[in-house]
Amino acid sequence: MGADLKSEKHLPVLDGLRGLAVLIVVLYHTGGGAQSSNLGLRIYGTILKAGWSGVTLFFLLSGFLITGILWDSKGTVNWWRNFYLRRVLRISPLYYGSLLLVLAVAWLTHKGRPGFAGLWIFALYLQNLPWIADPGLNSRSLELGHFWSLAVEEQFYLVWPLLLTRLRTAAQVKVVCLGLFLLSTAFRYGVWAFSSKPWDYNRFILSRVGELALGAFLAMCFRDDSWRRLERAAPWITAASLASLIALGAANGTVEATKWYGSTTGLTLITLFFAGFMVQAIQGGWIHRAMKAAWLRWVGSISYGMYVFHILFMPFYIWLGSHLAPHAGRVEGLALKDVITWVLATPIAWASFRYFESPILGLRKYFQATPQATDVKTRVISGDPQQIAVGASLLQAEPLALE
Repeated sequence: MGADLKSEKHLPVLDGLRGLAVLIVVLYHTGGGAQSSNLGLRIYGTILKAGWSGVTLFFLLSGFLITGILWDSKGTVNWWRNFYLRRVLRISPLYYGSLLLVLAVAWLTHKGRPGFAGLWIFALYLQNLPWIADPGLNSRSLELGHFWSLAVEEQFYLVWPLLLTRLRTAAQVKVVCLGLFLLSTAFRYGVWAFSSKPWDYNRFILSRVGELALGAFLAMCFRDDSWRRLERAAPWITAASLASLIALGAANGTVEATKWYGSTTGLTLITLFFAGFMVQAIQGGWIHRAMKAAWLRWVGSISYGMYVFHILFMPFYIWLGSHLAPHAGRVEGLALKDVITWVLATPIAWASFRYFESPILGLRKYFQATPQATDVKTRVISGDPQQIAVGASLLQAEPLALE
């Protein structure tokens, strides 16, 4: 491997990838300019329309990290308990804290029942199911629409550990992962072929399980000789998928998820692109160095909060912008809202991580998944001390949801 990772307790490059993912998502939600008369701004705005793909990178990272941790600690004492309690400590405090905040704001703004409506859907992680309507969608003072990705992850990890206990070898896990990736792709094509509202299924578990499964596939490849083959193929996979994605976008004008070509072929190409990008980032070279930048890793450390707060408080950002510049035009108003989002969401996310999430995360030490040393050595490429060190480091890396 290009980077010397022997002395690292975890992989900093994964923190950088996390930071990149959240930057893409926030830029997507704060971007614009696709309808501008300025050519450069119009091109920039059109590219940003593909920013929904940032969630794909989060899903890949989640599948890679969590599957690796589950597999390397498989068979240890309290395997189930440790995994789920650590998961709860990572996700639930900020998630359910946000739901409580919605309740509090509804009460303070005297919205009462309309503001409370439908919160049970979020409490049970059912908000991504297309047949369950959210009655409080247009009546809340805070925004919860982006929590669909957390529902996808929690539904996946409700089943995935159980499935892993039934699989004995890494080869079996890989076959299942590739099967899920193909199933997810086929499901999306089927939805667009037979459903009258196919875009309603863009956030459904079967539409998105392929991204998590491909991340899990990379985790298993990392633990045997196939990783070397992946390293050689990754640049070609990344380049080919990106070229195909650009061609798809050029032919159709966009690769938005609400269009059939974006939701089907587009999402498949995006997943393959980020998978190849991840392999190269871990391998070494300029991508590895870029993803290890200190500022990007810092963004990765607060990415959960950034994901939550940049949309949760969006109505407040808009309100604040309208009061700071009541006579601003549409373009100026949108630009001010975007600036306010970045300026406020970042310190809020940092404060949340520093003073709320981190103290709770300290409790994870009581539920540590600690595989035997031989487990790591037999599940990673034997004879390569760097690879063994990286395998051990992945056990220390804490998966971050939306990841």
